[in-house]
Amino acid sequence: MQPLDPRDPRQAGPYRIVALLGAGGMGRVYLGLAPDGAPAAVKVVRAEYAYDPDFRARFAGELDLLSRVHGAYTPRVLGADPSGQMPWMATEYVVGPSLHDLVLRTGPLPEQAVRHLARGVAQALAHVHSLGMVHLDLKPGNVMVSAAGPQVIDFGIARAMEDGRRGGEDAGGREGSGDGEGGEDAEGAIIGTPGYMSPEHVRQEESGPPSDVFALGGVLVHALTGSGPFGDGHPSAVMFRITTQEPVLTGVPAGLVDLVRACLDKDPGRRPTAAQVLQVLGGPVAPAPAATAWLPPPAAQAVDAVAREYQGIAAQQAAAGHAPPGTPGPAGGPGARRRRLLLVGGAATALLLLAGAGTWAALALRGGPGAEPGEGGASPEPSTECDVIADIAPELAENAQDRPTLPSTSVNAPEFSADGRALAVAASEAVVLWDWERETEIARVEVDTDEFMVSPALSPDGCRLGYPDTDGAHVYHLGTGEHTVYREGSDIEDMAFSPDGRTVAVSGASAGQGGAIFLLDLESGEIVRTYEEVSAAQTIAFTPNGEHMAAVDFEGHTRVWDVESGDVVFEADDGDHGFGDNLFLPTDEGDLLYMANEGGSIVHTNYLTGEHVRVLTTEDDLEDGFTEFAVSMADDRVFAPYSPGEFVVTDEEAYGMKVFELSTGEELTADEDEGYMSLVTARPGGGMLAGFPLDNTPLWLVEPDPVRLAGTLG
Repeated sequence: MQPLDPRDPRQAGPYRIVALLGAGGMGRVYLGLAPDGAPAAVKVVRAEYAYDPDFRARFAGELDLLSRVHGAYTPRVLGADPSGQMPWMATEYVVGPSLHDLVLRTGPLPEQAVRHLARGVAQALAHVHSLGMVHLDLKPGNVMVSAAGPQVIDFGIARAMEDGRRGGEDAGGREGSGDGEGGEDAEGAIIGTPGYMSPEHVRQEESGPPSDVFALGGVLVHALTGSGPFGDGHPSAVMFRITTQEPVLTGVPAGLVDLVRACLDKDPGRRPTAAQVLQVLGGPVAPAPAATAWLPPPAAQAVDAVAREYQGIAAQQAAAGHAPPGTPGPAGGPGARRRRLLLVGGAATALLLLAGAGTWAALALRGGPGAEPGEGGASPEPSTECDVIADIAPELAENAQDRPTLPSTSVNAPEFSADGRALAVAASEAVVLWDWERETEIARVEVDTDEFMVSPALSPDGCRLGYPDTDGAHVYHLGTGEHTVYREGSDIEDMAFSPDGRTVAVSGASAGQGGAIFLLDLESGEIVRTYEEVSAAQTIAFTPNGEHMAAVDFEGHTRVWDVESGDVVFEADDGDHGFGDNLFLPTDEGDLLYMANEGGSIVHTNYLTGEHVRVLTTEDDLEDGFTEFAVSMADDRVFAPYSPGEFVVTDEEAYGMKVFELSTGEELTADEDEGYMSLVTARPGGGMLAGFPLDNTPLWLVEPDPVRLAGTLG
């Protein structure tokens, strides 16, 4: 929980707002207390959507649907006002952790506990399907575990949130039906979580109730074994396995393996219905009287600990002179993790959706029930040792401005954190760190350099902020404030942290030789490996799993190395360093995108197979081609700005940006080319771009699909 700031409301209908639980592009989620002290998760829509009548209409329609989705194993909507000046919705708390967190904390559950859990989830799905609706994002993070049994969350409102940002387009296809409709948004983007999506959902075919049954099978495997049936890794790799490989059911007990295998059948027509699953398991089940009645002791203790923690917080509110604490029923109460009260109920995560289609899933409250490994992040998952927003040393925070302020009036370069919550902006005067969703500056480091452009780097574990300079690679530990200069005295062109957060690759001069890339241990500063087949690399990039590293130098040579062996596995001499980070390794399957020096085109190749995938180009009359590009794997997009090649702006209409679909190469640019952005970077989880207009101020926040300005900072 976070304290309220002056911009936050203090009341939503009958609910007194007491703390902020999370925020996203669509709204904020608060801890609210009813007049009798009963708690609720209160979701408040942001002002720009509140003024959109089409959004309000969809919001009201989805609330009507969601009000029917309640039962023993689904939280109720407690109240809402879609027509007020500040639209809001309140849902019950769920007193307990998510299934994902519970298994992570206490280990896989025994068969009898999973049978109780499966009956509750199947009962909830059967009810939802009987209403002509589908969930389409069932996963361990969306199954809360209370003393009474499971609670399935995150229905309905995600549909209204996704539809609203389209400005009145037909929502189409989000409400399910018994004949298999649903599963996509209005523009065909995949909505769901890769590890638990059905094959038809991955292929963007009709996805109805059978898709939820497939996800149920995956959830049960996770509960029984601690991992999903198709493993972990980059979303594209997991989805490939879903469509081509059989599930891994090692560890699933004999009494459940046949049912789970049937749920995971790749043919939706052969899967049982949710109602049939429920009958096979023994039919509807009443809520348990206590956690110990169905959970093993370690898991029951974890659930009871959350209830005790909530009661302590409620008692503090009562001691402060507010209403006496309410005692939630089986479906009421908070979910906690790491001593932080992080609560998601009903459609709470939906309000945290960043505007823009193609996001793999709603943003999860950090450390909360929605946090799944592999969602929009690197593989393997980086350490969560640090909170890039909260864990800021006083000496780094003391110079932060009251509001986000660009460090320079000339060239600034942005970079999102791996979890997408923070945005670093660097220039020759300073490097700043922003909580861009709350529009606050949280850290500022003064810089003294003659470099024309300073590129920031954030470690995937959220612990470190760095930048290259003429006297070495500067790295600040955000939590302690410790400042380390690696390769001190060397002129460093670029730096990139490895996905596991243990090493950093820096490009610079090798003693007595030409350029080289040095892989350095962050703790000791020692050189782990040297890659010498490069001349002054301007851009360095890692694959999501960290097994391969690529670089492009000022001579246009592009190379890919096996990080462990140091062997060059791919090289090309037709590259161009361009302006910005023009080199991307978006998958672990060999995809490489780089800028070509002829015509400013973008080359997409596979360095593992040698396949030349495609070349993305501008029209013939744009002879200077693209100046840079950015890749968003989550949005399945390539964003490529172009200019007439002049530093002095003489004709703004000569500048623009093309948009391509990453997976197919199809151009998706609007009839009139998208507005120009420089130094464009994509949020790792999708849904947002950051970059600069022609005059380099202020920083633009841009929704990717369709491309539109969402806000400005600085």
